Amino acid sequence: MKIRNIIVILGNLFVVLGLFLILPLIISLFKRDTAAPAFLTSIIIATGIGLLMQIRRPRRFNIQRWEAMVIVVVGWVGASVIGALPFYFSGYFSGFLDSLFESVSGFTTTGASILNNIEALPASLLVWRSLTHWIGGMGIIILALVVLPAINVSGRNLYNFESSSLANEQITPKIKDTARLLWTVYFVFTAAETVLLLILGLPFFDASLTAMATIATGGFSPKNASIAAYNNIYVEIVVVVFMVLSGINFTLYPKLLRPGKSWRFYSEVFYIYLLIMAGASLIVVIDLRLHTYGTWLEAIRYGVFQVASINTTTGFVTADWDKWLPVTHLVLLVLMLVGACPGSTSGAIKNSRIILLFKGIYREIIQLIHPRVVTTIQLNNRTMDEKTIQNAIIYVGMYLGFWLIASMIVAIGGVPPEAALMAVATTLGGVGPGVGLFGPIESFAGLTVLNKIVLIASMLFGRLEFYSIFVVFIPALWRRAR
Repeated sequence: MKIRNIIVILGNLFVVLGLFLILPLIISLFKRDTAAPAFLTSIIIATGIGLLMQIRRPRRFNIQRWEAMVIVVVGWVGASVIGALPFYFSGYFSGFLDSLFESVSGFTTTGASILNNIEALPASLLVWRSLTHWIGGMGIIILALVVLPAINVSGRNLYNFESSSLANEQITPKIKDTARLLWTVYFVFTAAETVLLLILGLPFFDASLTAMATIATGGFSPKNASIAAYNNIYVEIVVVVFMVLSGINFTLYPKLLRPGKSWRFYSEVFYIYLLIMAGASLIVVIDLRLHTYGTWLEAIRYGVFQVASINTTTGFVTADWDKWLPVTHLVLLVLMLVGACPGSTSGAIKNSRIILLFKGIYREIIQLIHPRVVTTIQLNNRTMDEKTIQNAIIYVGMYLGFWLIASMIVAIGGVPPEAALMAVATTLGGVGPGVGLFGPIESFAGLTVLNKIVLIASMLFGRLEFYSIFVVFIPALWRRAR
């Protein structure tokens, strides 16, 4: 493992993040708010460290699997630390840990916040909050593949190990072209939603920040009451549509330009995604109509929005679902764990793994009845090999195991068991708000230091999907370093 390659690429990444900080700095100077020194200091630190890391550049980059894992993990942690600097230096956060919590929540598109009064922040800090969402939604490494020419040749390993949230699918011969195409779709969706929200009467500031959070399925809003602050059913419809679109594999959209191939290839996972959302919406809407709201229109309006928000792990809010009955809480918890499609910007387990899990269970039952029968498991009209099926089932078990263990640690820190389970589920799945102490109108500010660290770890483990982080802690990896 060549440490110099890792250091140089990480340095490039930190410089890019420093350049992104220029936008909120300009806004701060234009608005004449108090955050300009915080952004200027952060830019100097990020770009300074990044440039120092590039002093000894190798002539060629050939990133191996081990190196890619380290770059992904350290890159995400480093980006989160850099992202926390403006929050910390601004003085609006009580300490660096709270600043780091907000930054990690942003980059991992979780949307959990330690802020009790979001609207008290200067506009520039709100913009940076949303930018962390937008950058992290498609992935900081995928962004690096677009803007850094030095890693063009070795980009495949980086693309693979950022996480399987992009389904590791290359849709063009060159990995850089694939990354550029995905970011183009991402940008077009963001711009389209911004325009529609502007037409519906939202100010440009609110429309753009809401669009960035929607397409990233992040959930940071410039309003304390989230989407409920606008009290506009048409705004809610637009947000629901783009949340659902963002829960679909982004590699599907470029393929739609090739008639006759896309829908057939992706049919099963896509339709099950819609089926799960429709079924959950039906249960929630009926329960809300019977016990909470007086009309079907209200039940549909609030029920469908929250199901879409939780299923796509966005975390936007139009109603205080903490006041709903336990059956809706249970449905929302299941959606938090399942998530949307692989290749989307959503978090959680992903429905494709759940599909393979249940197909594996069904196959075992069939083989108990007919021991000699030979059966295969298919997904999206493709026969899955045994290793893929095994990895999916192991991942589901690992995810649930981490959820339970982390919840016990949070409970030991003084949080009631039910609230602890919900806090870890919502951060591990990248959702944001939960139920009870961490409900849609609450924040995570009151947690102990230990619990904040556990939830920060949950956000990172959930976003990077465990394996890359685990591998970095294997001693054999570092014995190969030079």
